[in-house]
Amino acid sequence: MMSILAGLKWSIGVLSIICLGILYFGTVSAVMVSSPDVVKPGEEVSIFIGNIKAGDPFKIDIIGNIKTEAGSFFSFKLNNLSLPLDITNPTLRINMNGLVPNSMLNVSVNQHKYNGALDTADATGLYDYEIDKPTMPEGNYDIEINGTAAKTQIPVTFTIRGTNVVAEPLAESTFSITGFSNGVFDVTSYVVNMEPDKYVEKKQFTVQDQLIAIK
Repeated sequence: MMSILAGLKWSIGVLSIICLGILYFGTVSAVMVSSPDVVKPGEEVSIFIGNIKAGDPFKIDIIGNIKTEAGSFFSFKLNNLSLPLDITNPTLRINMNGLVPNSMLNVSVNQHKYNGALDTADATGLYDYEIDKPTMPEGNYDIEINGTAAKTQIPVTFTIRGTNVVAEPLAESTFSITGFSNGVFDVTSYVVNMEPDKYVEKKQFTVQDQLIAIK
């Protein structure tokens, strides 16, 4: 019964966001994040983007902590990240801490290494890199990072930022996260105003393997 009620609440929430977008997004830019509070690895999270104008800068941060075992190899994957907008001057930023100092990482976008070689964490266990591209066309993207953890929690930040090309009254971006059993994430979105305290929407959710949670 509880699962049925949870599913009903989830459906009502999504419909409410879509209806609000249709009714009210005509005057202001808005981004809404829609997901349950807890998702299993691989379950979809949605970001609804309303009335983003041509020439509007925007940014989406996915920030979280991956729980793993110190000294273990781990994987962090953003799967099938659907981008419903064409972006100019896009930047993809990947930031991880708590890695084994000077350890090697494998970072790929759509199964292609962006620089053709392995990457390396610095002497403090930090990996911070920005991938700049002239354009980022509408489509689906897979981002994968493989590395070695020095701690039981690995803080990770993934950021997409750029300038929208074509006005869009209501668009939906979806993605899923896999590669580990447990982690807590915030999705924060900004449109036009990029100041840290001027975000449009912020949503926290937990990625949790139910089999792990039962133990």
